[in-house]
Amino acid sequence: MVRVVSVALLLASTSALAGFATSSHKQQANRGVNWGAASAVDGKADTCWMIDAEQSNKGQWIHLDVPSATVDSIAVVVGWDKSENDFFDYARMKKIKIEVFDMGGDAPALKHEQTADLEDKRGWQVVDLTDTKVGGEILGGRVRVTVLEVYDGKDYPNLAVSDVQVRLKEFSADSLTLSNPPMDVAAGDPFDMVDGNARTFWAPGAAVEKPGFGVSAPGYGLSSLGLQAGPAGYDRAKTVQLVVNELESVHTLEDSANLQWIQLPALVGYTGSAWGEIKVNVMETYTTGGKGVAFSEAKLRAATIEDF
Repeated sequence: MVRVVSVALLLASTSALAGFATSSHKQQANRGVNWGAASAVDGKADTCWMIDAEQSNKGQWIHLDVPSATVDSIAVVVGWDKSENDFFDYARMKKIKIEVFDMGGDAPALKHEQTADLEDKRGWQVVDLTDTKVGGEILGGRVRVTVLEVYDGKDYPNLAVSDVQVRLKEFSADSLTLSNPPMDVAAGDPFDMVDGNARTFWAPGAAVEKPGFGVSAPGYGLSSLGLQAGPAGYDRAKTVQLVVNELESVHTLEDSANLQWIQLPALVGYTGSAWGEIKVNVMETYTTGGKGVAFSEAKLRAATIEDF
């Protein structure tokens, strides 16, 4: 099935299906500003879920629905990470309760519960959970994060949180394939990147500016991309741009011959929600041989099985 949909529409439609919700949030003060749950699952540091200043921060919650899968961990950005000032001006999460519910039966069933203390620092913090399988043939699970304590804000009393993300247990996406690969190359065959053999490789040639390719795994909700450099004598990718479901991101790889993994965007609050073609563009290389960049392997991991 061909799906052409904007990320904004995807988020809106998921929200309508109760994909994410909060106990409460600051009401929109200016046109275009969203302080609700959608701003905590968009992966953007400059947006946030914010509580109304007249309400208590303690006891507020956000929940995220996930498909049938195994819940592995929770990742949070405890404050509004738009800037150093915004982060400390507002209250931040200090202690949280995490509950994992199975929604696949006749009634929601609590499968796991734990509390976690969080550091007062910017960026992602990951809370490991006991692997918890949720879901049935139709419905999946729900993860709720409840605020128990906060770090006080310097200027404002209300809590502001940039991101909350459910990380699902990964597994290999076996239907890996290249999409529209460039065939006119200096060495190897582009399909050598997906043959499971690190001794074979693809090298587009030094004359190719910003070489790239597309990779996909039909039938899977994708969570991470693995890239392995080619043999000695070829350059290694240093900076790569990924285009996933209309979202662009840039990542820096180590100067290493080992397989390296990059987490793909969590489009609706959980990893394994990326789908379709993953476009990989090499922006910068570690120059070692002057023959241009080479890749021996490209791999994908998934966290969900697509049911549509």
